[in-house]
Amino acid sequence: MPLLTLSQIEKAYGTEIILTGITLQLQPGEKTGLIGPNGSGKTTLLKVIAGEIEADKGALHLARGAKIGYLPQESPAIPAGTLRDHLQYPLRHIFALKEEIAILEGEIADHAEREGCSPDEHLERYGVLTARFEEQGGYQVESRLSCVARGLGFELTDLDRDISAFSGGEKTRARLAGLLLQDLDLLLLDEPTNFLDLTALEWLEKYLHDLASALVVVSHDRFFLDRVANRIFALQGHQIRSYSGNYSDYQRQLERESLSAERDYQKMQLLKSREERLVREAKSDQRSKRQARSRQKRLDKLEPVDRPEDQKSFKLGLGYSGRSGRQVIIFDRVGKSFAEKPLLSDLNFEVRWGDRVALIGPNGAGKTTLLKLVAGSLETTTGTVRLGPSVKALYFDQEQEKLAPRQTLLETITSASELDPKQARNHLGRYLFRGDDVFKRVGDLSGGEKSRLALACLALSSSNCLLMDEPTSHLDLLAMEELENVLANYPGTLIIASHDRYFLKGLANRVFEMDSGELRIFECSFAEYLELKESAGAQPGKNQRDQQKEKRRKQEEHHYRQSGQKKQRCLKDEQIRLEQSISKTEEEIAHLETTFSNPARYGNHTRLAELGDELSTAKATLVGLMHQWEEIANQLL
Repeated sequence: MPLLTLSQIEKAYGTEIILTGITLQLQPGEKTGLIGPNGSGKTTLLKVIAGEIEADKGALHLARGAKIGYLPQESPAIPAGTLRDHLQYPLRHIFALKEEIAILEGEIADHAEREGCSPDEHLERYGVLTARFEEQGGYQVESRLSCVARGLGFELTDLDRDISAFSGGEKTRARLAGLLLQDLDLLLLDEPTNFLDLTALEWLEKYLHDLASALVVVSHDRFFLDRVANRIFALQGHQIRSYSGNYSDYQRQLERESLSAERDYQKMQLLKSREERLVREAKSDQRSKRQARSRQKRLDKLEPVDRPEDQKSFKLGLGYSGRSGRQVIIFDRVGKSFAEKPLLSDLNFEVRWGDRVALIGPNGAGKTTLLKLVAGSLETTTGTVRLGPSVKALYFDQEQEKLAPRQTLLETITSASELDPKQARNHLGRYLFRGDDVFKRVGDLSGGEKSRLALACLALSSSNCLLMDEPTSHLDLLAMEELENVLANYPGTLIIASHDRYFLKGLANRVFEMDSGELRIFECSFAEYLELKESAGAQPGKNQRDQQKEKRRKQEEHHYRQSGQKKQRCLKDEQIRLEQSISKTEEEIAHLETTFSNPARYGNHTRLAELGDELSTAKATLVGLMHQWEEIANQLL
């Protein structure tokens, strides 16, 4: 029996339609990812399921007695008290039981001291309570609470801190920890990874994977969705589609769908083009006119196939100032302290031309500080940071501190460049800011809009060294993929601080791991770095076997490509042969129809019958040849 069923759910705000015809089922224990462009209605759908807002139309059915937990994207309101108070609240029945057992133990001890023994009813009650306590996991409750808190990045000392002093990110993590400790049937999470570092992300992935509860999670973290989800719900154009598997499976299915749709469109265009050409080139005799009319009727009956539309994403352009020298960035015994508290100490390293550095580490490890030291917006406490000859560095600020909240988007671009208003509007249009959007104030933008505007400002200057601090924050999946493609083709040097492993996996060739003021450098790609981390402690020889396996895979791919190219040539030759046969058969049909329509032949019934058979055979042959041509044209697309 389904845990959750939605049927034809619709939701609008005024005249703006958000959701329409949303129908889905969720089974108990099923782990699903909910994806879609910013503004597609993901948060709205979660709120409908959570019961925070009502749908305008449609039906929602939740299994009887099912318990739901919801983590909103915005910083949640949490009652006053310490973190320990907050985490103990969902387990209060266990702590109440623990307190009741402690009171009963005291009574038993007092009675034994006075009377020398305890009443049977006390001992019986004690047995019942301790059995219930054990059944509900009471003996593991403290370790479970500590495990969840530490897994999400809290120190044990944070348990006694007052939540009112927490930052927005800490409050979100505290709310998430409280939900994970509850016994829920359905967990709804809206962007739970936004405030988690790599260690916490990996812990959460494993915890959610092993969790018995069903899950619907909204996330732009593709690596996270690969590890957690076994089904993807994709929102697009106010509607939803379901795909089995994780995010990578969804991508492959989407690619096949897109290819199939493009093939159908191209196939239809080829057929229409051929038929329309034959109609245009028809001769003026009666037979040709009849054929042309017949072809036109077939054309009129063809159902139109729309060309697949590309989903909207911004078009990022990055200026390139030309090659710099071999040495790009040199750190010489660099240290940085804040209020006499050291954050970085004795950093010595060099970034070379063409390096693509993944800068990773827990929150507060000093990644942003390191980038700002390179950008020159912070000064070192000790040591020096030097840029090599002809290095022109540009810094993408995670907080977008240089954006003036009171300025409009148009003012932001014109003040940062020599573009006139028309050129500035065209530039903003590439980043999906169109029409009256350009008159919005920066302070009124969403997180995703601010990120796009910051990238639009970044594109106004040329560079050969990009410093990027969490560039994918608040971007939707399409925007991430656009940024990923542009950076992959950027010819200069890159240093990217990010928690997005999927993003880094395709870009980095060096990994700088920061933790507790120290820096470890891995001279390998980010994908290889992840493999090293995962294989730590694994059996010897595993990496060698993986390399051999990868080598065989590449050899097979090379052989497949060569075979494919040969097959393409054979298909094209066969297509040309078929077109020649089609033309020859059409000429034969035309000749037979002319002969068949000759009144002089009407007296020879035997010959007429033979001509009729020949004409039928020729037409059947033409249909078969056309079918073969269509199949080959489809394979060549």
